[in-house]
Amino acid sequence: MKKIIFKSLIILVLFISLFIVYFSTLGVETKRFNNQISKIIKNLNDDLIIELNQVKLLLDPFNLKISLKTVGSKFKIEESFVETEIIETNISIKSIINSNFSLTNLNISTKSLEIKNLISFVRKFKNTPELYFLDKILKGGYLISNINLEFDKQGKVKDNYEINGFIKDAKIQSFKDYKLDKINLIFDLKPNLLLLKDTNLSINNIIFQSEKIIVKNLNNNFLIEGSITNKETLLED
Repeated sequence: MKKIIFKSLIILVLFISLFIVYFSTLGVETKRFNNQISKIIKNLNDDLIIELNQVKLLLDPFNLKISLKTVGSKFKIEESFVETEIIETNISIKSIINSNFSLTNLNISTKSLEIKNLISFVRKFKNTPELYFLDKILKGGYLISNINLEFDKQGKVKDNYEINGFIKDAKIQSFKDYKLDKINLIFDLKPNLLLLKDTNLSINNIIFQSEKIIVKNLNNNFLIEGSITNKETLLED
């Protein structure tokens, strides 16, 4: 009898171990959590809709979390939409056991998007002075970005978001005497701070470069720091 119990325990342990290894490395695909994720997304904005494909689940046994990942989904608000490359998030195993499904974070990687469309879309559910500033100065061009959000216990977005990525072939039409186009840069947007790196642009058909430009929001007053150079000219703050 003892041998039978011992063998049964060994088989059970092996089965659990294999399940954990499989779930941790290969994962499983399911649509089981799609409705819960959609409800949480709507907490950001009542008009925000997410169209999800199958979600892949990967177990993180050391942190007692499950990683959720889906490819090729879409966010929609009214007639505008944003196509994503990857959406990732984590949920605690405890919240699933307690039937209290909640997200702690949301990481979104977009496909190549028209800049105006993306900024206008994001401003509909999370408007900030920094996004307003970008919306006003940037015209045309394309953008690929990563959007990182964290949620509090009530499911609201914390004020520590980060949006980064790169812009290609943008232009600025805000100045009468200056034509700014062929803008290519890497950006990092945080609350009250916009960092532009490796910027290349044309001003009246003269090529300029900048390693770093910092735009700070100080009580809705914008402070710009940095320098723009070409072979013959240096423009500093």
